[in-house]
Amino acid sequence: VSFIYITPKESVSTKQYKDEANELLKQIELPSGYYFEWAGQSEYLESAMAKLIYIIPITFMIIFILIYLALKNMLYTLIIFFTLPFALTGGIFYLDYLNFNISIAVIVGFLALLGVAAETSIVMLVYLNEAMIELKQTSQNITNEEIVKAIYKGAVLRLRPKLMTLFTILGGLIPIMYINGVGSEVMQRIAAPMIGGMISSTFLTLVIIPAIFYMISIRKETLHN
Repeated sequence: VSFIYITPKESVSTKQYKDEANELLKQIELPSGYYFEWAGQSEYLESAMAKLIYIIPITFMIIFILIYLALKNMLYTLIIFFTLPFALTGGIFYLDYLNFNISIAVIVGFLALLGVAAETSIVMLVYLNEAMIELKQTSQNITNEEIVKAIYKGAVLRLRPKLMTLFTILGGLIPIMYINGVGSEVMQRIAAPMIGGMISSTFLTLVIIPAIFYMISIRKETLHN
């Protein structure tokens, strides 16, 4: 039995290396009684990916249920759930910048990011909804300008806690990107999606969610009148 230890370059994932190597190995005719097989990280990755096929949909389902239980409003739940992918864009760009390949650690980082983004979006919608309820209690004929002021008021109340969340998470994760100890590679690939994703998540919470809420509020008032 002979073993060949292979360490692909950082720009090449284990799956990509294995797939390309298998194509080349097909061209080699082995003598009778000889065979080759893969072991190590590539096999562990395939096994983990097979489990994640079930874990990821279950995670999304749990996030959806928790959002609904927090808001008790299906429309608001759908707003948050279907805007959550935008929070991932920052993490994707940052991974591309660092030249990190998709791995189990990276997927774990993205799932953690989704949880944080959902939580902050829920709080934003709660503030916006409270601002609209207060407006309806004080005004009979609601105008577009009053809706804008109410949404602005609700969003401003959320600005400080959102920025505190952002800087706290970045302050805890950025140092991980500069350590070189045992296990640092795994930790960096968990932290990277969250670092990049927190920036896009902030934009989602402070800009996109209020903008969508404004359009829905305008439509509701138009139908009501």
